[in-house]
Amino acid sequence: MACSINMDILNWIGKNINEVKETLLYKRYFTNIPLEKGTDVYFLFNRLLGIDLILNESYNIKSIHLYSGNKDDIHRFPYELPFDLNFSLSRNDTRLILGPPNKSGGGDFSFIYGITPPWDKYVYDKFSLHLQFFEDHSEIALLTIGS
Repeated sequence: MACSINMDILNWIGKNINEVKETLLYKRYFTNIPLEKGTDVYFLFNRLLGIDLILNESYNIKSIHLYSGNKDDIHRFPYELPFDLNFSLSRNDTRLILGPPNKSGGGDFSFIYGITPPWDKYVYDKFSLHLQFFEDHSEIALLTIGS
């Protein structure tokens, strides 16, 4: 089971940004990070800590991305991951920990992304957990907590 810090971040999904701004985790991850406007969303992106928040137009948190550091300009998220996961776990390892996913995919061709990476999705009552893996399934490339 996830430790209390990790559960706290899981509970951010669906909350207004103002409800989490005073938490220790928010201050750890997003102090001095400006809120930016995207297309139909807002986001906070801390590239040095490998974490971002995606917010809807009402400033409610839609998703949280935790990065493995596999992109040149985005560092690896340095703190514990939810459910005692870590980026070095393979797809098989994560399935041993979390059980069979609710959905899985990858390997398809997309005109936007090329070949889509392998992924597993776990659906819980208040959030979903989406794990994207490297092509060889050897490690987690991206962890997304979403609504």
